[in-house]
Amino acid sequence: MKFQLLSDLHLEVHTNFVPEPVAGADVLILAGDVGSYQTGSRMADADFGLRLFAGWPVPVYYVPGNHEYDMLDVDATALRLRETCERLGLRWLDREVVELPGAAADGSALRLVGSTLWTDYDAIGPAGRGGHFSLAEQLKARHKAFRAADHYLRRTGTTRHGQPWLAAEMREEGLACQQWLRAALAQPFDGTTVVVTHFAPSLHSADPRYGLTPGTAGFCNALDDLLPFARLWLHGLLASKPLSTLFASRPSMDTQRACLALRSRRNGPSAPPHPSAATARRALRRNQHLCLLRRWRRPA
Repeated sequence: MKFQLLSDLHLEVHTNFVPEPVAGADVLILAGDVGSYQTGSRMADADFGLRLFAGWPVPVYYVPGNHEYDMLDVDATALRLRETCERLGLRWLDREVVELPGAAADGSALRLVGSTLWTDYDAIGPAGRGGHFSLAEQLKARHKAFRAADHYLRRTGTTRHGQPWLAAEMREEGLACQQWLRAALAQPFDGTTVVVTHFAPSLHSADPRYGLTPGTAGFCNALDDLLPFARLWLHGLLASKPLSTLFASRPSMDTQRACLALRSRRNGPSAPPHPSAATARRALRRNQHLCLLRRWRRPA
């Protein structure tokens, strides 16, 4: 099954961007930050840029990012985004599971599990670095992450019940996302699981140009223990140098994933070239991603 992945288009700035379907893709995944109404937004309509994907030739699944909520109330905007998807014929995927019978290459079922997966700001603490951390050290690391994030979040203008929605509040939402995601992945499923999030699930997706800083926890979670539950995990948000990657979530699986995406991996072998690599690289320059899933094999 082939996925076209788009994220972080930021149509509030790139108003002339025109998305193009990738030949052979079976579905389109929108992994957040499509468009926003932040200060200075140049979007003229009220549908967050999602109208561009109405009438798309293949099914479209959407997980909102963080910027869709800029200058808006979190809860009211989530309802508005969901209603917009329903009106435009897009499938809302935030905290939703969609099963696609027969969608995997071997004829088995495939399920999409989606969540914005707001960060919990603990990635640079014990959850991300391992080893022994005292409670004081954990709280200190989290406080540094909060402080780095709040400097930026105060400018985004996101609110809940009229109050600024800052890192501490986002953490609570992130923990709720994690609880939902763990429960969803724990449900027995005889098929292939693909997870779609906006925030990164692991520090392996952190941009290596900047190293690991308190600010990194505002982009990445440290949920590596969940990675084995998915054959593929697609996410947005991070806009580091696009690289091909080849890796398996479990050593016992020889599932290959050739994935061109707007992220980099500090470790791991590069994926071998495939016939659509040149096309995907050109698409990446327009902030489009093509992910090819192949050789599905369920665990014995």
